[in-house]
Amino acid sequence: MDKSPFNNLTGIPVFFLQFGKSPKFINKILQQAQYTNGKENVYFLTDTDTHLYKEFNCIDISKYAGACEEFGKVYQHYSVNLHFYEKACIDRWFIINALVKEFKIPWFFYADCDLLILEDLTPVHHKLTEQNYAGGMMFYSNIENDITSAHSSFWSAELLNEFCLFTYNIYADATKFEALLADSQTTTPQGGIHISDMTLIEVFRKQTSLAILSLLSLQSQDICFDMNINMPDNGLGYNFIMNGFLKIKKLRKRKDGVFGIVAGKGEMKFYTLHFQGYFSKFLIPLYMSASSLNIFKRVYVIQKYLRQR
Repeated sequence: MDKSPFNNLTGIPVFFLQFGKSPKFINKILQQAQYTNGKENVYFLTDTDTHLYKEFNCIDISKYAGACEEFGKVYQHYSVNLHFYEKACIDRWFIINALVKEFKIPWFFYADCDLLILEDLTPVHHKLTEQNYAGGMMFYSNIENDITSAHSSFWSAELLNEFCLFTYNIYADATKFEALLADSQTTTPQGGIHISDMTLIEVFRKQTSLAILSLLSLQSQDICFDMNINMPDNGLGYNFIMNGFLKIKKLRKRKDGVFGIVAGKGEMKFYTLHFQGYFSKFLIPLYMSASSLNIFKRVYVIQKYLRQR
């Protein structure tokens, strides 16, 4: 039997997953995650060009493609996105579930590939387990919005397996799927129904008996998981001052971390920054920890950006 790639864990494993060719900035994302959470705890899951990521813990997930076969037989496409893209977004959870089962991983943190992890996540994981949560996600509800996202999320093996069973069953059962279509609040401007993995996660979160913490609620403890760097509203009543020039949250970078400024409240430390959107990804190197990006490279990136303005 091959040696387990998880034998040297010292904290919660952090998973980044990418199908196909990886974005150019992925190395920076992985370097930063390794700096704050330890190289032994950070994993890049991909099915393409694995030889390019020998400096990281890279796992070839192509061998887990079979985990999606049964779901593929019942999947129906209702999305504004391409069939391949939308189904791949759902398939990733079945693939991770197969990996988690094979290596008996009790918990992991999932991060989208445009998520910069600025702090050690293991203490937050401990908070979840001590309070008997089965996971933690980005979600909030108010009069205007009902939003759930897993771009930054903690999962127990139990929670992930239950979600995969829920997803398969809702597509396999015609009555349940028709109810999902009827109840979907995510519609296109033309009135068509758009169902994504985030739709499924939101419905699952509301129906499961397992306890899931809103990571946004940790803002009351000055622990901030960023919903979207381009948005001032981070949910639950906290509004951040924006940088008028860069069109992102106004950020202060110091030796002890990266801080946003909450209107009427003061500074709050970010544990993650979510660089959603094409332009914001060029800014990723600016907010990496000094030890994970050479300071001269940082100055070069800033100067190059300013020259292009």
